[in-house]
Amino acid sequence: MKKVLKIILIVVICILSVCLIAGGASYTILRNASNAEEYTIGNDTIKSVKSVVDKRKATSVSTKNSTGVKTKSVHYESDSVQEDLIAYVQYLREEAGFNLTQDMDLRNIPSMVQMGKQSEDSGEILMLTIEYDTFGYTITLQKGKGTLTFYD
Repeated sequence: MKKVLKIILIVVICILSVCLIAGGASYTILRNASNAEEYTIGNDTIKSVKSVVDKRKATSVSTKNSTGVKTKSVHYESDSVQEDLIAYVQYLREEAGFNLTQDMDLRNIPSMVQMGKQSEDSGEILMLTIEYDTFGYTITLQKGKGTLTFYD
């Protein structure tokens, strides 16, 4: 009986240790995303939301590379979604070289903004999508081979 209790105790300690390590890593990734001055995907770099509108709370970060398309997404919480997006879209269009790929109206909530530009890497494009609601927004960067059709 004592042997079984020791094994159970060891298993519980191992599980708790793994949870603490995973939690710490997740916290570090989210903190770094909240404080990032720029987003980098391959050789392309653009200013982050934090650089344009101030620090926002990142609640999730994901990256993947599937069939030649690199994707990076960051979700932010914000009390000033429309103001953030107006400032960020203005930066993207006027300074970062992005153009709209579809009509947008930031007064429609929830909705999305989609923009694109040629990548720094020859033959590739960079797409940026912002999906938003009244509580926050997700910025998704995608990079891969393709062509662009601009709205404006």
